[in-house]
Amino acid sequence: MKPITIYTANRRGDKYNTFYPEKRIIASVEDLTEAAQYDQVFAEYKDNHRAIADFIRSDCLPFDCDNDHSDLETDWKTASDVEAAFPGVPFYLIYSRHHMKWKDKYSPRPRFHVIFPIDPVTDGDTYRQLKESVISFFPYFDTGAKDAARFFFGVKAPVVELHGGEADGTE
Repeated sequence: MKPITIYTANRRGDKYNTFYPEKRIIASVEDLTEAAQYDQVFAEYKDNHRAIADFIRSDCLPFDCDNDHSDLETDWKTASDVEAAFPGVPFYLIYSRHHMKWKDKYSPRPRFHVIFPIDPVTDGDTYRQLKESVISFFPYFDTGAKDAARFFFGVKAPVVELHGGEADGTE
């Protein structure tokens, strides 16, 4: 799988932070495990400022699956469901900080982030449209996370998986 680029903050759990100065090239599960400890974004922004208007480029598409579409365990989606929906498409999976824990009114259930590598995109509207296309195909991803300035909270002890590819820096 080709490397992806993410940017991290120097903190975890700060929903008000908009500064992501640490550029990280992710070419392995180990790289992403280290980076996922910190709040992260999946695009480069002008002056490292996370904002739709400051979008410069991205080479990956991030998605969030909280399984809040149903309270029936048989309806919940897993990595296997993502693999089945996108056969042969490599992706990283990071279990979120609320994985198998209560979140608001929702019982413990699988919660995870999926990151697909893409060819670099330099237009925020195109980036958003790509995300909308994926969500329309797999509507279990968070529909509120389509903009070009989405961030994910870091996880204290991240569990990261690679699906459908080899993390060796090649395609």
